Amino acid sequence: MKPNVKNLYVVTEKFEQFGISYALGGSGLLYSLGLTTSVSDWDVMTEATKDSVMNALQNYEVEETISGDYPYGTEYKLLVHNKNPKVEIIGRLAIHTNKGLCRMPSISVSEWNGIQVASPEVWYVAYALMNRKEKADLLLSFLKGKGANKETIKILMNEPLSDEIIK
Repeated sequence: MKPNVKNLYVVTEKFEQFGISYALGGSGLLYSLGLTTSVSDWDVMTEATKDSVMNALQNYEVEETISGDYPYGTEYKLLVHNKNPKVEIIGRLAIHTNKGLCRMPSISVSEWNGIQVASPEVWYVAYALMNRKEKADLLLSFLKGKGANKETIKILMNEPLSDEIIK
């Protein structure tokens, strides 16, 4: 069954209207690549400030949620449309490693159904750092078949990645 994208469109259209760059990540990214058949939620990542996002979504009910305990270092996390699949906005995604705070850049590399889609390289690293091995392995296999974006890899290599990721 196809996941409902109505609430996702509401958020992304407002972001575009307000000039906020974003990228669909998480299970939405996996779904857009054909690597999964379901979406648990729509993860929309952005580098925009929380105030900018709140301004864009001022006519909607937005709930600030906890972005997670250590090792998460994300600046903010917002929940919009608390219906499955819900829309979560991840502001400046970051994860602590044994070498420091690793920032996951919000890089849009493609479009799926009119929605900007995040870098699979970024989400491979994010999933690996979150110890979500199954999802990381799906993306690694995809990247091995397709080839990884060298510019994105260069950006990620400037972050304090753990040794397991670099191998």
